[in-house]
Amino acid sequence: MSPTKIGLLDDCDELEEFARKVKKHPRTVKRWTQQPNGLPYTWLGNQIIIHIPSAREWMLGRMRRPNPRRRGSVAP
Repeated sequence: MSPTKIGLLDDCDELEEFARKVKKHPRTVKRWTQQPNGLPYTWLGNQIIIHIPSAREWMLGRMRRPNPRRRGSVAP
């Protein structure tokens, strides 16, 4: 029984594949990479490569939570 080899890029996707998985257009994903504090990526040759765990962390960091209600406030 030989140990399973893990490839260096097993947890990465090219930009187009990542866009398909998150159901967004590749231009949208590329725009995310160009924002300040945008989606982390790297270049491999002429391909943009997205590291999935880093992308997940980036997305979770952008989660918004509604403002909590003040105690004692009454809904209109």
